[in-house]
Amino acid sequence: MTATTTTQPVLAVAGIRKSFFGVEVLHGVDFDVHPGEVHGLVGENGAGKSTLMKIIAGVQPADEGVISYRGEEVHHAHPRQAMDAGIVTVFQEFTLLPERTVAQNVYLGREPRRRGFVDQRAMNTRTAELLDDLGVSFIEPQARVGSLTVAEQQIVEIVKALSFDARVISMDEPTAALSDREVELLYAIIRRLTSRGVAVIYVSHRLKEIFDLCDRITILKDGALVSTDDTRALTTDELVRRMVGRSIQSYFPDAVGGRRSERRGSSSKAAATPTWTT
Repeated sequence: MTATTTTQPVLAVAGIRKSFFGVEVLHGVDFDVHPGEVHGLVGENGAGKSTLMKIIAGVQPADEGVISYRGEEVHHAHPRQAMDAGIVTVFQEFTLLPERTVAQNVYLGREPRRRGFVDQRAMNTRTAELLDDLGVSFIEPQARVGSLTVAEQQIVEIVKALSFDARVISMDEPTAALSDREVELLYAIIRRLTSRGVAVIYVSHRLKEIFDLCDRITILKDGALVSTDDTRALTTDELVRRMVGRSIQSYFPDAVGGRRSERRGSSSKAAATPTWTT
């Protein structure tokens, strides 16, 4: 994709190491993402995906390594620092307050003020503009978050990210609780984000989504970087083999039938692509 060949990475991590209680869980991992790119991050449970995401988000510090953002080395000691810089993570567990409105959640702790008081009208107007930017017309800024569906709450999290003028949005298992129709809506929103130059880091155990959405795929195994490749250069079978050290045929011989797994864009890919827990 053009974003990965003609631009510099908006975010890059190099040589990231992290240990907990003397056990190293990330072993010198490298990763980057370009403006307008969707970069998939996959691996089994315990591969190190969540730890890397938390380091990027400023939730946990790296023991070693360098994080560069927009060409400069950065050290974010708190998630708010990363968010203020434009690096926002939408975790699987939402951080929304159900009894507050959409607008109040989007600008929580950053409410616009007028004459010392919260300017509700300005907050609602700005939230409506952000929703409109995403092409979302079915969520009202004044709606109580607790009344929204899971998919709608996820959109609120994305709108909150955009309110920080996010240049990098990381999504952790974003479709885990979504219906097929809601997944299609998320696809449309992600494509809208990347068309505006926002970089998306996409973590999912659903390999079909990884092949549908991602321009590149990075594979982690046991805390180490296995590979980073253009999506079109990988098959499902090869991806699974790199993740777990065995081919997909050994897990799903009847579904695959000994055939070579289809490449991205094939009409039979959905049937041959399992939901894989990572």
